[in-house]
Amino acid sequence: MRLDQALLIDIRSASGSRAIRAFLVLELLAGGTFILRRGSDTASSVALVWMAMLVLAFLAWWAGRHRLAQPWPDQVPAAGPRAFFALLAATGMLAWGAGVGPAAGFLLFACGTTGWLWAALRTGSWHGVATRLGRDPRPFLPLLLLVAVPKLLIVGPAFLVAAVVALPSGVGQQLLYLVGLFAPLEALRGRTADAAVVAALVFGLLHVPFVMEENHGDLVASVANVVILQASVGLIACLAFVRHRAVLPIGVAHALAIA
Repeated sequence: MRLDQALLIDIRSASGSRAIRAFLVLELLAGGTFILRRGSDTASSVALVWMAMLVLAFLAWWAGRHRLAQPWPDQVPAAGPRAFFALLAATGMLAWGAGVGPAAGFLLFACGTTGWLWAALRTGSWHGVATRLGRDPRPFLPLLLLVAVPKLLIVGPAFLVAAVVALPSGVGQQLLYLVGLFAPLEALRGRTADAAVVAALVFGLLHVPFVMEENHGDLVASVANVVILQASVGLIACLAFVRHRAVLPIGVAHALAIA
């Protein structure tokens, strides 16, 4: 099937999902709210971010066209407990990062993380981990080049050092996000689009404390900010993951983006 035909079919399929439609409406509302709160001069920035997200989304989707792409989900035993503990840990991270009961937030995060590991290990989920993490990164090569080459040209060799430093954060975040949260949510009900939207919004909200300062302490603008940027990135990461179930190169792309 031609690329344009396959893309059109998948766009039509995605547009049939109420969760995806709701996310797009939320994006528009967030964009309008952000512009109203931060001034009309931010409209061009919002439009530029959305254009960049469309390009990233296309390359994430394109990975699935590669002959080495593996789109079939791995088994997730104890998906219910894992999803619960992942959301518990995320709640703790948000409370901890926002400074709202940091001690309680840390406790929730610790309990959620421990519970998730307990649920995963007791079902023997460590079997085959090396195979799942070692899947061929080549389907994501265009995505990696898109992120890395412009930065390398602008920043120069110093970007390579920054990328190496950012690797633990980028890979770690995607392991926690895609394996820790998205995969159990997807396996729980078998609704990939719903799981992706929920996971993306959780991923976005976790970044609210980090954008408060640049939004001058405006909580509404900060929430709109993370919906426009971080939640969109989260949804694209899920798209990339369902097209090729290789989390490590997605984590590397994340590291290159934040380097």
